[in-house]
Amino acid sequence: MAKAVHLGAWFLTGCIASSFVAWLGALHPALFRAMWIVYIVAAAALGLALVTDDASRQFLKLAEPDYYALLIAIAAAILLGGLLTWLIGG
Repeated sequence: MAKAVHLGAWFLTGCIASSFVAWLGALHPALFRAMWIVYIVAAAALGLALVTDDASRQFLKLAEPDYYALLIAIAAAILLGGLLTWLIGG
């Protein structure tokens, strides 16, 4: 139970961080470009993590289901947080 709460807290932290980046991008046109750079770098890092899954998983000492659950949670946090841009109208 404690592990689920801990992972849920990290997921919510990721959603909050992604929402904050999207909100900053909606505030000013100069920050809008920076927001897209952050999202592109995050997508590239996720893609790299998927390509190098065996090496990354051994380095992080995670089981295969845990590693893929982590990647799915990161992608979902970025997606849910990024929807804020669309909701704000940016």
